[in-house]
Amino acid sequence: MTAGTGGAMPRILTRLLLVLPLAVLVPAALVPAALPFPAAAAGAEQVLRTDRTAPGHLRPPFRAYEPPPPGHGPRLLRTESRAVYKLPQGIDGLAMPDPDLSRLCRRGAFLQKIDGFYWAAAPDRRYGVAFSGGANLIDPQNRRQPGKVYFFRGQDSRCSVWVGDQARLMPNHIGG
Repeated sequence: MTAGTGGAMPRILTRLLLVLPLAVLVPAALVPAALPFPAAAAGAEQVLRTDRTAPGHLRPPFRAYEPPPPGHGPRLLRTESRAVYKLPQGIDGLAMPDPDLSRLCRRGAFLQKIDGFYWAAAPDRRYGVAFSGGANLIDPQNRRQPGKVYFFRGQDSRCSVWVGDQARLMPNHIGG
C-alpha cells in the first residue's frame, strides 16, 4: 500500500455506500409505477374481491329499512281522544251488555281501532266508544248493527261490550 492510495480508498467506499442505497431504492419505488394499471389492479382484486354472487348486496341489510308493503296506511304517532258522551247516571238503562260481542272482543275479533279514542264519561269509569258506521271499530265478522253505539270496558282478556241505541243516547251526546 502506498501513501497515495490509502486516502483515496476510504473516500471511494464512502461514496459507494452513499450511492448504493439510492441505486437499490429508486428502482424498487419505480417498479409498481412502471407496471401497466390492469396488472396492478389484478393483484388488488385478488385480495379484495368486489363482485358478489347475488344482487342482494344492493339492498339495505335489514328489513326495517324497507318500505311497508302496499295497502298499509301510515301509523298514527299521536292521537287525541275525544269525549263523545257524558253519562251522569252511568251506562245502566242506556246500553245492555252483549255476551257474544264481549267474547269476540276477548278473542280480538270485535275491537276499537284505537282503544279509548272516542270515550264516554260515567261516574264510575270511562268507557271506550265505537260506532256502527265503522268509526273506531274493527269488525271483520260484520257483527255491527245500524244505529247502534258500542261501549268497551277494557280491551284485553277481560273485555266487556255494551250495546246502546244511538237515538236514545243523543241527549247525552257532548260532541267529538
